[in-house]
Amino acid sequence: MKIAVVADEDTVNCFKLAGLEHAYAVKSATEADERIREFSKESEFAVIVVSDIIANRIRSTINEITEKNKFPLIISIQKLGGTPQVSFDPITEIIKRKTGIELKL
Repeated sequence: MKIAVVADEDTVNCFKLAGLEHAYAVKSATEADERIREFSKESEFAVIVVSDIIANRIRSTINEITEKNKFPLIISIQKLGGTPQVSFDPITEIIKRKTGIELKL
């Protein structure tokens, strides 16, 4: 199973320096949406890491993919050096939708 990163250029460069092969910088929500949909169709990707700013812009796509598929798990992280965005935790939301139980973390 592989990990992919879709984020801003600085964040992607850090992951590439750490040795991650599938790290892609995007400049628009449309470009991010296309990349994530592409990765979600390939069964070899288990995790897609997305910067929180991008995740907030393409929330409907992320929800659609996580509801229909077991994998990939899409995780949002804070932009490198940025301030935290109002976050949405997809794992907590999936648990809430599937079980009816709301987790307060």
